[in-house]
Amino acid sequence: MNIRIQLMLDGRQLEERPAPDAEVQAMWHKAVRSFSSSMLPGLDADAAFTLLYQGTLQASTAIVRAAGYRVRGDGHHHHTFAAVAAHGLGEASEAARDRNVIRQQRHGAVYDWERTTDDHALAALRDAAQRLFSAGAASLAAFRPHLTLVPAPIPS
Repeated sequence: MNIRIQLMLDGRQLEERPAPDAEVQAMWHKAVRSFSSSMLPGLDADAAFTLLYQGTLQASTAIVRAAGYRVRGDGHHHHTFAAVAAHGLGEASEAARDRNVIRQQRHGAVYDWERTTDDHALAALRDAAQRLFSAGAASLAAFRPHLTLVPAPIPS
């Protein structure tokens, strides 16, 4: 077992809990819907940013669950992205590390009344989300090759 995953298990940030295929597939489909919704024309940038972030969290949750783990406790967003990063899944792990950095921007988009999401931040998140979805689909195919996954949309 990967030492970083073992540390997360020892720290009770993760627990071993196999997920049924239906859960993994449904969470992935929910993630793709959130990602797709973030691209609706005329959507406020803060709302688009929040939906993009939510979609990447849902996609990361699907990856963690497919690997046979469940995230526990406080800081579950951080732990979810950290678990994907810890798995060493190549591009999916790199994209998950990027998501952890963006958690603070998400906080601002949702809770900070003085701050709004700019086009540059939104474009960066869209690019990183696309990378996570692309690599995440490949990771899920490795963990559960028999699943039928809907593809993530390609931002225009």
